[in-house]
Parts: sequence; structure tokens; C-alpha cells
Amino acid sequence: MRITRSFVTRAALGATMVVGLVAVTAATKSATSRAAVFGGPWISVETPVNPYVSSVTGGLFVVHTYIHQNPADLPVSGRAEGLVDGQRRSVPFTLTRSTQTGTYVVRREWGDKGIWTVLVTAMPDAKNGWRIQAVVDVGADGAVEKVSVPRDGYTPRVLTDADVERGLRDRAKAMLAVGAR
Repeated sequence: MRITRSFVTRAALGATMVVGLVAVTAATKSATSRAAVFGGPWISVETPVNPYVSSVTGGLFVVHTYIHQNPADLPVSGRAEGLVDGQRRSVPFTLTRSTQTGTYVVRREWGDKGIWTVLVTAMPDAKNGWRIQAVVDVGADGAVEKVSVPRDGYTPRVLTDADVERGLRDRAKAMLAVGAR
């Protein structure tokens, strides 16, 4: 009798593990589609910086991260890609966590010269398609010119190095064309 109960318990445990493994695999494969239906992470940029919030004072812009509609502290990374005197530069930087949930401050750590594309990625190591990126174009005058969240339809995407390079070169050509007038 004892051997039978042990066998049944092991069989039930094995079946539970298989069902659990199938559920985890299905959940991982459908993470991107779930995000499209139920809402995954989101990222937004606030500029100009609110001068009445002391934890963001001195920032170039503020980044907010969300899961669904709720502010959430997500892992974030930052990289500034620029053209300075015709030379490409890449500068990783640290975002400073604010006192507010899901709020980070970006300070200009990449220097005062040149034009820059600042990439802020939430959940940079996510393998399930839940990475999301804010792209902030900073002009030669140091001001934020444009903010975007790259997407393919409704699905967020992360810019490739070629996308960034092309964008910087196009902005530099536009500056030269305006300066030549």
C-alpha cells in the first residue's frame, strides 16, 4: 500500500511538473501577443523638467516607466550616440532614480558639443519582447528637439545601430543645409 501511494504521488507530481512546464513555455512564447492585448511595459519622457520636484532638478529630461497604466520601477539603461565635430561618439550614462515610482532623471553626461540621440531602454535584458525604448534627439544647443518610442505597428521595437547612425547623419545634413542658406 505504501509503495502504491508513493508511486501515485510521484506520477501526480510528474504530471503537475509537465503541465507547469507547458504553461510556462506557452506564457513565454505569447508574451509579445499578451503585451499587445493586455498592455506590457511603457516608457514616456517629460520635458521640460518640473522645477518644483527637487529630485529631478538639473535634469535634461525625466523618464517614466509603466507596466500597464501603473508606474513601475523597471530596469533601465541609457546611451547617448552623437556626432561631435564630425566624429561619432557613444557614451553610456546612468539614469538617476527619482523619489517617485517609475521615474528616472537623465542628466547630460555626454558633453556640451555636438548633436545627440539619447536612447533610454526599459527592461534592456528582456528576452520575451518586452523591451521598450524612448529615443530623444538633443540638438547642438543642448535642447530636446524630438521624443519618440519606435514601434512596428503597435509593437515597440529597439533601434538598431544602423537606425541611430542614419538618423544622426540625416540630422547633421539638415543642419548643414539650414546653415548654408
